[in-house]
Parts: sequence; structure tokens; C-alpha cells
Amino acid sequence: FPHRTVAQNIATVPVLLGWDKDRIKARVDELMTLYQLDPEAFGPRYPHELSGGQQQRVGVARALAAEPNVLLMDEPFGALDPIIRTKAQEDLLAIQKRFGTTIILVTHDMEEAVHMGDKIAVMDAGKLVQYAKPAEILAKPASAFVETLVGASERPFRLLSLGRVRDAVEKGSAEGEAIPGDASQRDALAELLWSGRPALPVKGADGKPLGRVT
Repeated sequence: FPHRTVAQNIATVPVLLGWDKDRIKARVDELMTLYQLDPEAFGPRYPHELSGGQQQRVGVARALAAEPNVLLMDEPFGALDPIIRTKAQEDLLAIQKRFGTTIILVTHDMEEAVHMGDKIAVMDAGKLVQYAKPAEILAKPASAFVETLVGASERPFRLLSLGRVRDAVEKGSAEGEAIPGDASQRDALAELLWSGRPALPVKGADGKPLGRVT
């Protein structure tokens, strides 16, 4: 709502539900902090004073404010540029993991569906044609429509995007900057091809070497 401040926007549903002021403020501050928006600095601002990415975060925070068990999001990242879009996706995944909210995300972007979803429901002409985990959708498309949707030439790379580097680590060392173990195997392949190196060193979350990936 352009005429309401950031804090008022996020508080919309809790206010309608009759929450007391202290509970509302605590919830607004919690969500703003989680989304790296300082409540004191950003709470009094209006939407037009925010960047596109910040506006997106406020919108999601408003949707989560009343602690829903299920959240429906229709093309939430479609209008964002690629850099902001990627950050917004990662933010949503982190928030979902923290609160355990079930999110039904509608998208026409298979890349986004594979990256974001625990399971994917593929619809064609209003009918459900396949419902499975991303790896199964990619490896075993249920129909010609699904196969076209996942993209025959892209399927191997999308499958790699589901695997983590730490699961492909082998013993040994390699030169150059290390790739995080929680990076995708697709990212590792891209770095290998771009740099021309035969192997990449792999590091854990603590920065310690885990081995290498080839």
C-alpha cells in the first residue's frame, strides 16, 4: 500500500486480526530484522523510498506477518532483475526454513521451480500432468509436454543444480580459490569450464578444506 509506511504495511493483517500493539511491533521488528531492514531506519519509510528488492522483501514480510501455515505466491519474482531476483529467492528459502511455512509458488520459470521447490506440480491446460520431486521431473518427464518444459538440452545442467559440491568431493588438493561445499555442482562445472582448471578446491562452512572436485 503506497500510502502506508513499511511498518504499517507489514502490520496490516495482524491489525485486522486484532493483535495487541506490543505483539504487532515485535512481529514487525522480527521480520524486518530477518530481511535485513533495520526497523528504526526503514519502518517509517514509504514504499517509493525503497529499492525494488527492498519492496519485494516488505511484501513477503507482510504476507508472513500473521504466521500463516500456508502461503500462496503467484509469480512473486517475475518483475525483478536477475541479481535482485536471486537474492529474493534465497531470502525466501531462508525464511521458509526458519518458520517451516508451506509455500505454494506459482511460476512459469522451470529454473525457478527446480531451485525453489521440494516438489513440483506441472499443469497443462488446467490438468495436473506430473507431481514429483525436481530430480524425478527432470530425469523422468511424464509426458512430451513435461519433457519440452524442462528442456532436453538443459536437463543435465538442471540435474547438476540439485546436487551439492560436498557430495562430489574427492581427496586431494587443487590450486585457486575454493568453492563452498554447499554450492551446486552446476556452479562447480561452470567455474571449471570458465577457468579452464582441471579441479577446484572445496571448503566447508568453517572455511576449512574438504578436498577437491573435478
